[in-house]
Amino acid sequence: MSMSVTLGRTRSIGRTEIRRRWRSLRAQPAQLAGMALSVLFLLPVAIGLPVAAYFGGGILAEGSIGAPVDGTRRVAVTIWLAAAAFGGFRGYTMLLDPDCRDGLLTTVSHGQLLAGLLAAEAALFGLPALLVCSAAGALFAVSAGAPLAAPALLVAAALLLSTGFGTGLAVVLLFKNAGVRSRLLARLRTLAFTVLFAAYMGVFLTQSVGAVLDPLYWLFMPTPIGWLGEIVLVAMGIEASTLLAGSAVVVGVTGLAVGTPVLGQLTAWLWYADGIETEHSASSVGAGRLGGLLPGPMAGVVTVDWTRARRAPVSISYALYPLFFLFVPIAETIETGRVGRLLPLALSACGPWITGALFTLNVVGNEGSVLPSTLLAPNPGRALVGGHIAASALVGLPLTGVAVAATGLVSPLSGAAVATLTIGSLLVAATAGPIATGIGALLPRYEAVSVSRSSEAVIPSTFAFGIYSVVIGIVALPLVVGHVSAVAGFLAVPPVAIAAVGIGVSTVVGAVLGAVSTGYAIQRVDRFKFD
Repeated sequence: MSMSVTLGRTRSIGRTEIRRRWRSLRAQPAQLAGMALSVLFLLPVAIGLPVAAYFGGGILAEGSIGAPVDGTRRVAVTIWLAAAAFGGFRGYTMLLDPDCRDGLLTTVSHGQLLAGLLAAEAALFGLPALLVCSAAGALFAVSAGAPLAAPALLVAAALLLSTGFGTGLAVVLLFKNAGVRSRLLARLRTLAFTVLFAAYMGVFLTQSVGAVLDPLYWLFMPTPIGWLGEIVLVAMGIEASTLLAGSAVVVGVTGLAVGTPVLGQLTAWLWYADGIETEHSASSVGAGRLGGLLPGPMAGVVTVDWTRARRAPVSISYALYPLFFLFVPIAETIETGRVGRLLPLALSACGPWITGALFTLNVVGNEGSVLPSTLLAPNPGRALVGGHIAASALVGLPLTGVAVAATGLVSPLSGAAVATLTIGSLLVAATAGPIATGIGALLPRYEAVSVSRSSEAVIPSTFAFGIYSVVIGIVALPLVVGHVSAVAGFLAVPPVAIAAVGIGVSTVVGAVLGAVSTGYAIQRVDRFKFD
């Protein structure tokens, strides 16, 4: 096959991929708004980097930095690590799972498909990065009074960004290849990413980014990755190792030449893998365990809900949005080294909120293509709605109770307050699922939407989630207010009495709303008609 034909197909795949991404993005207003916010967030960075380069060039030229070699090496390693993290993120979320992959692989080779996808990435992200680096190089050279510094900085940045991106992509490919060939790793995938996400949040909440990066700087600064930073110093005539700088360029170019076929081979192993089956008996085992607790039809609904969540955790990721409201109390706990009053109170509201959002906000739409057969079963409404409520309650109630009780016991709250807060949280959480069913039945969503860059799922509508959030917030408000010590002090009544009133109001309101909502949901399912 001629080189022109290969390049032509690569360009065609790249252009098609860009158009497909734009159409997908345009069809999802929420993602389009998120993209706009990302651009607004990155705009100051794009402007700030050239400005920082301008001042950095002047400082280097003046000789104000005592150890310029260490400084430039540190900057080079930072750029490379950022590119590697970005490459890993893009590889896991989108790049390695293109639409209609199996069909494309019957018409073009895996190498051409990967090249086209990388070409799309280069056009979408590489060109803006090139423009920013070019501006930074020009301003740096002007400020330093060294014209050769501009091309030197551009070459160093290009090698750092490309090799870093490729390394991140290779790591993800190794991880994915292990996952499609190991049953154990496939089963532990969700746990692994939960641990990684918790570690990621912990690093930022504890403000220990430096403690994580320092060992990486120590590891990579004496390598060609760090040596690439010395190219700029050599171009400016500042004392640096020309040999190390030249060697870094050679190693970088060689790494790209060698790494490209390696990425192609790793991609081929992934895309042509048969995969493994890890859920061959999960449904029957789960239904059998629940059979003694629930009627058969309800147990089947619970098992299906849990199986879907286990296979595609991202499909219930929306239910974790309330966790963002825990950021402040968790950060306060980490900073002070002790649990304050706010954290158990916040958990008493977020626990029920999450419980009701897990599986009950789209009782009809979740059925998808099996909805017709579901409706043919006897009493489908009671089985379907009750099963979704049970699926949420069996997960959410224990977690809510443990979280509120554990944090409350180590907080300044009294023992009586911890007991009443835990009981109230469980009662509100028990009403959350029933409340959500009617809202979801009133505002169903049947079509799949993009829940990440590479996957789609049928999730509750934004309006349903918003209305449910407001309602459950109103229900939980008396419970939370009743356990605020300032309220009891202001009213000059015993705290236990205020807590009991708060629990009673929240429970009664939640029970009434839950009964009405559940009744409507059951009726909606029983009387459902296809258009």
